[in-house]
Amino acid sequence: MNFEKSLSAYRAIIDSRIADLFDEKILASRDFIRFSYARLKDFVLRGGKRLRPVMTIMAFKAVSDRPEEEILLPAVGIELFHNSSLIHDDIMDEDSRRRGRLSMHTRFERFFLKGHADREDAGRMFQKMSERFGVSIAILMGDILYAMTEGCLIDSPFAAGRIRRAMEVLHRAYREISEGQMLDILSELDGDLAEGDVLRLIELKTARLFAAAIQIGAILGGAPVPTRNALSAYALDLGMAFQLQDDLLDIGPGRKGRMYGSDLRRGKSTLLTLKALETASPGQARILRSALGNGRADRGTIEAAVGVLHATGAVDCVKKLAVQKLGEGQAHLRDQALSPEAGKFFDGLADFMARRRMP
Repeated sequence: MNFEKSLSAYRAIIDSRIADLFDEKILASRDFIRFSYARLKDFVLRGGKRLRPVMTIMAFKAVSDRPEEEILLPAVGIELFHNSSLIHDDIMDEDSRRRGRLSMHTRFERFFLKGHADREDAGRMFQKMSERFGVSIAILMGDILYAMTEGCLIDSPFAAGRIRRAMEVLHRAYREISEGQMLDILSELDGDLAEGDVLRLIELKTARLFAAAIQIGAILGGAPVPTRNALSAYALDLGMAFQLQDDLLDIGPGRKGRMYGSDLRRGKSTLLTLKALETASPGQARILRSALGNGRADRGTIEAAVGVLHATGAVDCVKKLAVQKLGEGQAHLRDQALSPEAGKFFDGLADFMARRRMP
């Protein structure tokens, strides 16, 4: 089976297990809680390639001949963890849509408006009661997903010592991803970050979850420390490449179901903008800065800024670094004694990412 067929087959398995897990929660709940779990199920299942949970499965299969069934629940947990972070990210980024549909806080804001007359909010943070309701429920939905993630590890059929080590990786990743999000928010205030700061942000916010996903599979499979370290290094490089590519997708036809140039409008410090400003002429810098942090920028302003990103060579530079990271990731696994199926999958994953549609 080639890589894409394998990924599709495992995605179907993961999605089926996710649906079963939520159906149990829905059946055991009443009224609004039941409704909320149904919305969570819809959110988690609405899209995504399931790269992270499949990496967990393949890391387990790479080092263990135990039944595949044993790793499925922890892999589901990894996907729930990822979606927990997406819900919270959408609140902080004030995104109304996720994967082409309503974000969680926007969905619950609409739910409020269907049954209640809106009114001014007397608090300091929100203008409307509907906004406070939507954000409050969405925060709790993200927290519930993380609690379910821990449950998926605790309820898995592994020895207590392995579960404890896997939980340690999970908790560290939760902290690191939160630190990355803090730096991301700070970058919108500070503007011009150094290249090392931007790469550190990417590592914490995105790549660390890739590494955690693969480490957890390896730990539960009983991998020796050198193998775990090699798999983790592979995943970290792939996660870095993945985020660099996502920054490119924000300005291209394959953008992430969100507004064109949303990163520019929010003033996010990406490697793209950093590299462009390093070599931009004064005129090009003015064009780019007219879009950076300008939430009201029209399409023409964004297109002009994207033109600067191309003209300065920033787009080509980031593409080159993404490809470099993919190659470095594959190199970490060359001398590892992994199962043939897993080795083929991990090579295929790197090749698949190298073919992602870039602007």
